[in-house]
Amino acid sequence: MDLQGHLLYIDITQICGIGCAFCMYADKHKSGMSMELSTLARENLAALINAPAVKRISISGEGEPLNNAKVFHEILGLSQGGRSFEFITSGFFPHDKMLDFYETTNRIVVGNGDTCNIRLSADSHHIEKVKWRAHGLSLDYLRKQRPAGLGFSFRSIDTDRQFTRDYLLSELAQWGIHGSIEARNALEDVLVTADGRFGIDYKNLVHPAADTAPGYLNLHDYIEAIEAKINKRFTFGSLNQPPLSNGMDVTVKPNGDVYLYGIENQRLGNLHFDRVCWEQLAAHVRETPLVRTLYTQPLADLLARFDKMEPMQSILAKANNPYWLVKELANHDGLLEQLVPA
Repeated sequence: MDLQGHLLYIDITQICGIGCAFCMYADKHKSGMSMELSTLARENLAALINAPAVKRISISGEGEPLNNAKVFHEILGLSQGGRSFEFITSGFFPHDKMLDFYETTNRIVVGNGDTCNIRLSADSHHIEKVKWRAHGLSLDYLRKQRPAGLGFSFRSIDTDRQFTRDYLLSELAQWGIHGSIEARNALEDVLVTADGRFGIDYKNLVHPAADTAPGYLNLHDYIEAIEAKINKRFTFGSLNQPPLSNGMDVTVKPNGDVYLYGIENQRLGNLHFDRVCWEQLAAHVRETPLVRTLYTQPLADLLARFDKMEPMQSILAKANNPYWLVKELANHDGLLEQLVPA
């Protein structure tokens, strides 16, 4: 089983004061924790980050990661160079503080020979909650300062794509930046300006409320859209364009617990207490029947065996996202095991 081009997600905080109604982690925001780096955690993260097979390190949170910017910059400092980082944020800081954050981030990644893409939420759920909006500010900063190590992109969970498109174009116009939108596929647009092309990724909202506006793809359509985008069948793991094999998709929680992304019923270790390495994680993927099945068998084919069966169909409708599916199935005795062919 070949594994190449891994993704490493690091959730650095559960703290968030934005208050989006859809958030699946809202119960953790007031009493939750932020990541701190022990000596062993630094050693583990350095080993995971600097492995040649890692294609991207994505820093986010079960809250707003700007609330733990110090640890984000500490993580950047663990790189030995040639790494591609991503930081997913609402960008809620006041503009002067946001610009200081960009300058510090750029200085660290340039010094190490790395890059970092800042991925800003640009949907109605986040925008209406954020006083200091960073979308126009960020592309104005890019235009004027030309930071060698930073790039920008956008993400949205709106059913109404036109909201995100109109918002971004109007926001840029307030900063004297003309932009246009190129529609790419069911999951992507591109924002085009004189200074570059900036991706807009669209995601399904997990657990949409009964009064949520229509327009989200159902789980099967969402999987088909991902397959069309990557030009191969969808399995769990880090998705790579053919002919490359897929890699591992690993997530680290604020307390240091390590999981395979989307398969978070199986804890694989903790950064603060265990030695964690890619070889150990790969052995788990190859040797654990459920994980091996999810990493090697197209998910649509696995789910087809449960066509019209309850409670599976109700769970699929509720999850609305393949990476949330295992969490839902794990709450029902025996359903996860049924995914593994006899």
